[in-house]
Amino acid sequence: MAVASAPQPIDSTKALQHVDVIAGEIRRLDEVVQGFLKFTRPEELKLQPVRLKPLFDEVVPIVQPEATRTAVALDVDCNGVPDVNGDPAMLRQAFLNLALNACQAMPGGGTLRVKCEAARDRRVAISFSDTGIGIKPEHLSRIFDLQFTTKQQGSGIGLSMVYRTIQMHDGEIEVESTPGTGTTFRMFLPQA
Repeated sequence: MAVASAPQPIDSTKALQHVDVIAGEIRRLDEVVQGFLKFTRPEELKLQPVRLKPLFDEVVPIVQPEATRTAVALDVDCNGVPDVNGDPAMLRQAFLNLALNACQAMPGGGTLRVKCEAARDRRVAISFSDTGIGIKPEHLSRIFDLQFTTKQQGSGIGLSMVYRTIQMHDGEIEVESTPGTGTTFRMFLPQA
């Protein structure tokens, strides 16, 4: 005759880890759905003069936990630049996407430098330079394509939304990357 064993106690630490994973996946799926909705039905642009320093003062605290987790030093220099003509909420999201992607491209640590400066033709240049793994040359032409991703958990929406946002602001975006050395995204936005 078999003897019933007492139920095993629940390991609360493991249970909380599982809850965190589930919650993270729900957030990621929500971001995917929201990204598709924004891509197919972009919001109305609310153009106004946008000061970049205060905008990055809002972005940095959101990026800081990911930077700390991946041992990435953040160096943001956006003092004394002209205002840009933009939608602050859309620009904040685009900058947030670029900063988080940069942190994730440096799993062993590194530096993310954000620099804002006046550029020719009444534009402001905003660059995000990381010391990460870089982008393979064969992927460079596709990084802004909707649903293209090299991340195991990626949706392929982030960079396509950045590209679309910069286009909607009558701006330009360039990317330079060297595998093993790092990547620089450079945007040019109209001055206000």
